[in-house]
Amino acid sequence: MSQSPASRKLVYLALTVSACLWGAGFAVAKFALREVSPLELWAGASIFSATTQGIWTVARGHIRLLRLPRSLVLPVVGLALAGQTVLNGLTYLGLAYTTATNAALLYGFSPVLIAVLAALLLGERLSAWKLSGAAVGFAGVALIITQGQLSSLRLHGVLAGNLIVFGATVYWAAYSVITRWVTQRIPVETYSFYILTVAAAPLTAWVWLQRMRFPLAGLHPGTLLAVAFMGIGTGTLAMNCWNWALAKIEAARAGMFSYLEPVFASMVAMIFLSERLSLPTLLGAALVFGGIYWSTQQGGQR
Repeated sequence: MSQSPASRKLVYLALTVSACLWGAGFAVAKFALREVSPLELWAGASIFSATTQGIWTVARGHIRLLRLPRSLVLPVVGLALAGQTVLNGLTYLGLAYTTATNAALLYGFSPVLIAVLAALLLGERLSAWKLSGAAVGFAGVALIITQGQLSSLRLHGVLAGNLIVFGATVYWAAYSVITRWVTQRIPVETYSFYILTVAAAPLTAWVWLQRMRFPLAGLHPGTLLAVAFMGIGTGTLAMNCWNWALAKIEAARAGMFSYLEPVFASMVAMIFLSERLSLPTLLGAALVFGGIYWSTQQGGQR
């Protein structure tokens, strides 16, 4: 199905917003993990996500949309329990053992994985321009993260964390492809509601059983704000934008926007950590945007 240029721009804007929020989330999550465990961050963020998504759905009067076709009840509920739960759980656990730099670089593989899985499972064409755009984008990601120095990658002593984050990357690719399939069959808002709300209750109960306290209790204001950002920003806002965009365009084309995450992560570091804008960062960002432009412009639109 063809789209007008204005519609495509809106889809690309939604994907960019998601990448911006997720890019910032690497630094924010690392900050929050100084006080809370991965489990507590995971549960606390889920509470904020579920609350804001519930308020949004009720405010728009879309409760009636939450009824699922019988054939999709188990798949959607299963994805809801596994979706954010597995992704965030693996990511937060991995970040506790590895660096944010390593994690961001590992996530750089996701567009390639999405393109391959989309070709195998959805029948999307794995064209040369998609692969070349992905290669250019990954080169930009690697340049930004390593700053041109491979010694910046800390592999010794953090192998377990790297493997866990890579597992999250593979899962994210699979999730994106499945989301593309599901959102062709039910409204995107319905799918997003279940993805963001179903897991909150079991996660909260899990923290209570483990810690005997509410996940958000006793946190310092800065940590609480970080957890809120993870729940509302990287959860509710980013997931709604990403799911909506995946319903509009090919999974492989949408996956290319994941390369923007380290670009925005670098921007956050410059603003809040007073890091300088380096030449490798500028060159890497140029490669990322070039790769995205190539993948979204070549070979026509669908």
